[in-house]
Amino acid sequence: MIELKVCKMGKGLGVELPSTVIQALDTREGDTVYLVNMLNGSYRLARHDENFVEEMELVNGMMHEEDA
Repeated sequence: MIELKVCKMGKGLGVELPSTVIQALDTREGDTVYLVNMLNGSYRLARHDENFVEEMELVNGMMHEEDA
């Protein structure tokens, strides 16, 4: 578990991500990351991967075709 401190950033609040997290997300300054709300009330930090999104949409479409 990695502890993050909430601090003032401009007019809002933010957290600074440690370099180990930045490396694990394979992200750089200017990239977009997403905070995903999970079903159990927790959150997941993820980077956007357009190929993965497209693959999941295809899989989802195939699953619905099989149900029909």
